[in-house]
Amino acid sequence: MKSQISKLLAVVLIVSIYSTVAYTKETQKPQSMSSIVEKINQLKMMEKLINEKLQELKKEKEQLKKEKEAFNKYVKSQKAKLEAYIKQKQAELESLKKRIANEKIKKLASIYSNAKPQAAAEELSRMNEDLAAQILLFMQPRKAGAIISKMNPQKASEIFQRYINKKSQSPQSTNTQ
Repeated sequence: MKSQISKLLAVVLIVSIYSTVAYTKETQKPQSMSSIVEKINQLKMMEKLINEKLQELKKEKEQLKKEKEAFNKYVKSQKAKLEAYIKQKQAELESLKKRIANEKIKKLASIYSNAKPQAAAEELSRMNEDLAAQILLFMQPRKAGAIISKMNPQKASEIFQRYINKKSQSPQSTNTQ
């Protein structure tokens, strides 16, 4: 700030001196003491105006700084709200995906429980063990047992182990038929 004031004063002083010199050359009259005093008074007035403007600029700068801080705080709070909203929507999406997957598995369970145990056992044996266990989980225990009994013992053991694990993890999805 002080360097800006110094620069402004230097410019004002140079302009003032130049105009005085130019005026003197044009009129070819020597300057009187009163005109020099008058110029000094004008310079003092200009300096006062410059100082007032600098004070106004300082106040505006402080105001802008406060507004910037408030804006940054607002942006930060909005980001936090947006992140919370995104997390909530992601959780809802995951829940919806799980519900849709469960509905599909329930439909498959209904189809396989209505099929002959031998045919259902052959189909489930070719599936991923986790999916087969989930399908069996949505069947009545008797039908699931009948299908497992028709499977290859090794494959039946793998699927049954996963069936037991899933049954102990999710009690709300057991035996819906």
